[in-house]
Amino acid sequence: MQLMMGGINGNYLTNITLNAAAETQEVLAAVAYATEMDLLFDWCWNNGIPLKYYGRLDEGVAVKPFILSSFLARKSARFQCRLVQHHHAKVIWWREYGLYIGSANLSASAWYKNVEAGCFFPEAEITDEMAEDILELFAVLDRNSTPLTDELLAVMLKRAKQIASSEPPSDEFWKSPSLNKWSGLVQTGKKKANDRRREAFLEEWHSTLQQLRDIGNLVSKPENRPSWIDADAPAGAQGDQFLHAHYYQRTFDGRRALYADHFEQNKRNPDAALADAINWWRNLPKAPSEEDVMLNSTAPMLREALTAEAIDDMDYEAFREICMGIHSIKDYARRVANKAVGLREDGTTYTIPEKVDALSMRIWGDKSAGGNDVKQLLKFILYGGPEAQLPERLWTAFHDPKWKIEGLGVSALGELVGWALPDRFPPRNGRTSKSLKSLGYDVTVHVG
Repeated sequence: MQLMMGGINGNYLTNITLNAAAETQEVLAAVAYATEMDLLFDWCWNNGIPLKYYGRLDEGVAVKPFILSSFLARKSARFQCRLVQHHHAKVIWWREYGLYIGSANLSASAWYKNVEAGCFFPEAEITDEMAEDILELFAVLDRNSTPLTDELLAVMLKRAKQIASSEPPSDEFWKSPSLNKWSGLVQTGKKKANDRRREAFLEEWHSTLQQLRDIGNLVSKPENRPSWIDADAPAGAQGDQFLHAHYYQRTFDGRRALYADHFEQNKRNPDAALADAINWWRNLPKAPSEEDVMLNSTAPMLREALTAEAIDDMDYEAFREICMGIHSIKDYARRVANKAVGLREDGTTYTIPEKVDALSMRIWGDKSAGGNDVKQLLKFILYGGPEAQLPERLWTAFHDPKWKIEGLGVSALGELVGWALPDRFPPRNGRTSKSLKSLGYDVTVHVG
């Protein structure tokens, strides 16, 4: 985490945009006041990065009309602006690069002159809980926002002229039918907020579950299965590796995955996008990124290693081998700070296997606040009750301190469940959501 305090410590927000373009896959910005285009909006546009921006809706014209006009003039579904009453947040998420939370608006004075204070979290430091809260912030803003239209622009232009002539606000402003009026947030207790997030997680889990099963059933049909996949590979596992290959081979532009762009192209007809991707998949003469190794070798190993009996007998070497087979664990190990997994921070470059070694050793030796180790955690999720209630146990595992172990977030646990029970609960992680999103499915993309 870095403190962003401008002239006080030399960390300016512009330093982020100078370095973030290559890795940022989309930008989510909730910044109440905006007076400049070039700080973020033009930067996104010029770098081909999709943007969803939420500004403040009030009589003070918090977002300058020329900015609203620019959004409308670009006529792009990948460059969205919405205004929200009672919104005063300053949060910018350069997804896959990092997250800023602070006090700076989108103004030259805030970015270069004012005394502003905020924090920047590199993507590797964004926990599942942080991501959930930030995504909930954007979901609340979206539900209560007014989309930018010609009518909204006309209202804001009229009010701007009144301000210029020193006219006070009138009831006429809020009588416009183009405005979505919102009373704001009422006080919400932590328990109620957690219950709401739990319900949202379970709703998304079950809706996405059937989509993953359907995709697995389609790609595992003999006419759709590439020749390099064993015929007995579970359908759910085949679906996962199909999505893996599609994501890495068909959505990337250099280092950046353009899944948000693909979503805008495919959201009106996901079936057609899926059919096109399956046609590409079944004609591949060889695995593009070792999907054959995953399906024919690693997946059977994981399934056997995650039976109830194997978990009881598991030692560290067996757990390390499991970690090496889990995409989201390897990805997290790649991004996590060396210090967080007990490695030196003296400039030494570590390989991914070395990082996974360090991470798996830390997880293996760790215990939850309730005294449970990783073997007990896995037994609880996979075999701690009726199979139909597994999603509820999964939620508990990464939220309840009694079970939660640092380093095993929702992506890692969701993937572990999938490789243990691939047909009942196909593997899923953050990459799965991005791949589904790129095919036009309206799913939430979490971290990982």
